[in-house]
Amino acid sequence: MITRLGFDLAAWLLPANAWALGLLVGALLLDRALAHRMRASLRIALYAPVALRVLVPFSWSVPMAHLPRVATLLPVDVVASAASSPSASADARPYTFLAAVYLGVALVLGLLAVGRRLRLARALGASPERSLPGHAHPVVVHAELGPMVAGFWRPRVVLPAAMAEGRDDAALACVLAHESAHIRRRDAWLSAAIDALLVVAWPVAPLWIASARVRHLVELACDEAALDGADASQRRRYGHVLLDLAENGPLVVGGTAALHFGSTLRARIEAIATYRPWSRPVQWALVAGVVTAFAACSSAGPEALPQASNGTHPASAGSAPLDQYGYQFETDPSRTATPPASGELPAAARDDIEGHGRLAPEVIQNAVHANWGHFRTCYEDAQKTNKTLAGTVTISYAIRPDGSTQDAKDLGSTLPDPSVVQCVVDGFAKIAYPPPQGGFVTVVYPIAFAPGD
Repeated sequence: MITRLGFDLAAWLLPANAWALGLLVGALLLDRALAHRMRASLRIALYAPVALRVLVPFSWSVPMAHLPRVATLLPVDVVASAASSPSASADARPYTFLAAVYLGVALVLGLLAVGRRLRLARALGASPERSLPGHAHPVVVHAELGPMVAGFWRPRVVLPAAMAEGRDDAALACVLAHESAHIRRRDAWLSAAIDALLVVAWPVAPLWIASARVRHLVELACDEAALDGADASQRRRYGHVLLDLAENGPLVVGGTAALHFGSTLRARIEAIATYRPWSRPVQWALVAGVVTAFAACSSAGPEALPQASNGTHPASAGSAPLDQYGYQFETDPSRTATPPASGELPAAARDDIEGHGRLAPEVIQNAVHANWGHFRTCYEDAQKTNKTLAGTVTISYAIRPDGSTQDAKDLGSTLPDPSVVQCVVDGFAKIAYPPPQGGFVTVVYPIAFAPGD
């Protein structure tokens, strides 16, 4: 099981980082361009596709108009178990090590995140609560910590004793307005979700940058909520409170993982001074369009694969013209459209009917054989509980014009273990091929599994 995780990690790391980096760059550019015109609470959504691309399987896609019309049928390959082979064990060692490192770092990060929250809960445990006039949420006064929000199920505003017992009611009102916005927005849950995402996907470096930016935008969003309807003098007063906190030094103890008022002060003061928003409908429409476009561009490919009724094979004398690989490709009749009798079709429609991708079967087989270790591991893991396990796994999938795999799925496998079938499907979904000629190529690839000698 841990070796299989290592195989999956090795195939996932590079594309996950590449996709996340591309989406992050786009989000940062738009975030900067829209900083003075769009609310921070909406700009947070610009970074959602980064997390989506990391969490969603890479076989996920948005359907495209042009479907492949032919299928390449490969001969049955046979994988026999080789559990007793020293070389097989040695080949799996790097993947086992990779999985162990991933799990170890994830465990440490998870423990640190939980530890920070437990330390904060202990630090606030003995602090008294009080109610402030005009403030709906409980307030905890602490000698050092605050101002910030702590807690999930029963969030509380934490104030330092110097502020709670001071006489500057205007400054206290600004702080309470900001922290109340955190509670209304349920930012404690967002913060916990970010921590969990970083634990699970810690090897994806762009995710850490996106998370830091989202945390900053959360503070800006609470500033905006606190200043909704405020006039120029109230906005100036709010900025002065931020400056006073900076001048007195940070009151929040580092590593508490809490939502606090006195963070990223300079950027927040600049945002307060320069914020000139568009109307709400314009902001909502723009961010919805951008997020949808980011999500769609993160994966694109064909729809469900056609069932092939014919195949591809070396051509004989007198047959149809050959492609550049010396193979004749036969069109699946169930997918071939007939032009209407009323007249000539537009060029785009003719391309959709007649366009076929091409890739020599030997090229496809070589790419699959390069991933033989993953398929053997899928089978041998299941053999530990069923020594006589045998059968054929038939995979149907498409090869995109860039050589990546799209929509890998089971096509009537006879192997009686669903976990092995799914493991093989997942392996096929991560194989890369040379770019085919002419567009998408559909493939039906059977692999027979049998116990070794």
